[in-house]
Amino acid sequence: MGSFFIASWGSKFFLSLANISLIGGVICISLLFRSWREPITRNVRLIAGGAFILSSGIYLYLLFNGTTNSRIYLLNSILILASCWQLLELVKLVGRKVKAYQIKVLMGIEIAEIIVRLMRSAHLYFYTEANLGSLYQEGAMGFSLRVASILLLVMTCVLITNYYLEILWQEQRNNVRSIESGMLQSLNALSMVRDNETGNHILRTQSYVKKLAQRLKEMGIYVSELSENAIERMTKAAPLHDIGKVGIPDGILKKEGSLTPEEWAVMQTHAELGENVLNAAKLDDNKHVKVLDVAIQIAGSHHENWDGSGYPRGLKGEEIPLAARIMALADMYDALVSERVYKRKWTHEEACEEILKNKGKRFDPAVVEAFIHEQPYFNEIANYYGDS
Repeated sequence: MGSFFIASWGSKFFLSLANISLIGGVICISLLFRSWREPITRNVRLIAGGAFILSSGIYLYLLFNGTTNSRIYLLNSILILASCWQLLELVKLVGRKVKAYQIKVLMGIEIAEIIVRLMRSAHLYFYTEANLGSLYQEGAMGFSLRVASILLLVMTCVLITNYYLEILWQEQRNNVRSIESGMLQSLNALSMVRDNETGNHILRTQSYVKKLAQRLKEMGIYVSELSENAIERMTKAAPLHDIGKVGIPDGILKKEGSLTPEEWAVMQTHAELGENVLNAAKLDDNKHVKVLDVAIQIAGSHHENWDGSGYPRGLKGEEIPLAARIMALADMYDALVSERVYKRKWTHEEACEEILKNKGKRFDPAVVEAFIHEQPYFNEIANYYGDS
């Protein structure tokens, strides 16, 4: 583009440099679009290289022996053919269900390029009385069409850049998810090594947490805190609620029977221990730890009570993070309907009665209301993922 500007002072060198670069550029764009679909073969490279050499040779011949009009016709023909090639490659990409919006916009630009170049050739043929002495002697219409063609090329380059930036962003996002998933799996494995619960306990509580959060959202309660991403993070974080038990001695954690007051005090420290473990697992880049942030809230606060009688901090009401309030009910229900060495398995009806009894005491009343709507689902999950 700079060479086109410099060539306006009459230098054939810069004019040839500009046009040959333009020919090479549109051929390279065509090859780039082909590479999005399949690897560029040696034959395709040879054909593209031959087309570039032939087109450049004809252009240089016309530069010294032909007219300005003939060079414009030649360049327009080359650029139209290149746009047709590019359009064909983009159509094949859409046929392969490539959904990037840039592809469809690029198709529109290629069609516009073809139309503009055809219009420029037609205008030159029908409305120019004599051969132009220079490219820069075109009338207002010819100049406008030339500028439009250049702007369309610029838009093509911008969209190509945007396409690659989006690919890089998607790869980065996938990498973050892989790191997050690997970290969660490692922490879950650590939690399971020391926990006295079963793997089905994790599946059940995850299902309960997700269903309670979705029901609250449907009821129009805590909507601003329950986006789809927030619910997904709660569900992923739920298995880590008791990870603090890694720091509880075996004599207390695996004791058959009731704990003494002293042992119970030690057991209660697992909430703060869980916070510490998860805080230590956080990465410096906060883009990677959104699920861990929710897991920290759940681990540290799922034994807090709505009336302030819980532990470890005695938080009350909405001082308790929403994810922890949801987890508290899910964990309580699962504990009640599961058999333990220190208690019998309660029926679903008994568990529901106990939860309703603790509405506004241990549990957020809104979460209990959501539970009431989802009782059949809880019973179904408890039976389907029951411990054998």
